[in-house]
Amino acid sequence: MKKRLGRLLLWGAGLALLGLLINQVGIDQVWEHITRLGWRIVPVFMIALSWHVSNTLAWQACFDRDDPDRLSFWSLFITKLSGEAIGNVSPASHVGSELAKAYMLRSRTSFTKGLPTVVVNKTIEVVSGLVFAFTGTLLACQAFQIPDQIRTGLLAALALTTLAIVVAVKRQRRNTFGWFLNVLNSFGLTFLEKRREKIEEIDRNIAAFYHRNPRGFAVSLGFHVLSWFLGAYEVYYILGILGESLPFSTAYLLTSLSLIINTAFFFVPSGVGVFEGGHVFLFHLLGLEAGLGLAVGLLRRIRKVFWVIVGFAMLFILSRFRGVSATARPPV
Repeated sequence: MKKRLGRLLLWGAGLALLGLLINQVGIDQVWEHITRLGWRIVPVFMIALSWHVSNTLAWQACFDRDDPDRLSFWSLFITKLSGEAIGNVSPASHVGSELAKAYMLRSRTSFTKGLPTVVVNKTIEVVSGLVFAFTGTLLACQAFQIPDQIRTGLLAALALTTLAIVVAVKRQRRNTFGWFLNVLNSFGLTFLEKRREKIEEIDRNIAAFYHRNPRGFAVSLGFHVLSWFLGAYEVYYILGILGESLPFSTAYLLTSLSLIINTAFFFVPSGVGVFEGGHVFLFHLLGLEAGLGLAVGLLRRIRKVFWVIVGFAMLFILSRFRGVSATARPPV
C-alpha cells in the first residue's frame, strides 16, 4: 500500500512539474511549435518503428542460433511492444516491462530459456546506452561552455554507471540470481529454495551466452547502438521541421545527455515531467530556446504514447487469438 502510494505521489509530482514547465514557457508558444509539425509527425512514428525493429533484432541475437525453439522476429517484436506498453503504465516501469516480456515468452519457450535472453539483452542495451551517453558527454564538453559543476556531475554519473555495469556483467558470467537466493537463505527466507534448480539453470544459460556466443553479443550490441543513433535522428528531424537547422552532432548530444537525466530519475513513472523538463534544461544549457525544448519533449512523449497504444492493441489481439485457438481445440 505504501509503495503504491509512493508511486502515485511520484506520478503527481511529475505531472505537476510538467504543468509548471508549460505555464512558465507559455502554452501558446509550445502549442505553436507542436502544431507546426502537423502531419509530419507521421515520420516521427516511423523513425521510432525503425528502432523498435533494430532493438528486436538485437534481442533475437541473444538466442542460440542452433536452438530449435528460437523465436521468430515477429513473435519477439509483438512481445517487445506489448511488454513495454505494460511497463509504461505499471508502477514497476522499466523493470515491469522486462518482467512482462519474460512472462509472455513462457507460452512459446521455457522460462529458463526466455528469461536469460531478456536479462542479457537488457544488459547489452545498457552497455550501448553507456557508450552513447559517454560520447555525447565528451562532445558536449568540447563544443559548449558547460559549467564545471554540471560537467563534474555528468562524468561522475557515467563513472558510477560504468562501475555498476562492469560488476553486473561479471556477475552474469558466473552467478546472476543464485547469490541473491543464498542471501535470502542466510536471513532464513527460504520461500524460493524450492525453485533453486530452475534459478541455477537460468544462471547457467546466462553465463553460457557470454562464453559461447560472442557473435551474438557483438550483433546485439551493434543493433542497440544503431537504435540510439536512430533516436538522435528523431530529434534531428523534429528540430528541422520546427525550423532549427542544427547539425546532427547537436541532436546527438541532446539525446545522449537526455538519457543520463532520465536514467538518474528512473524512479519517476514513465519519466513524466522529468523527460520534458530534461529537454528544457538541456536546450537552455546549450543556448537554445526553452519553449523549443519543451515542444520537442512533448512531441517525443506523443510518439511514446502512440507506440504504447500500439503495444496494447497487439496484446489485445494476441490474447483474443489465443483465446479463440484454445476454444477451437478438440477435447482430449
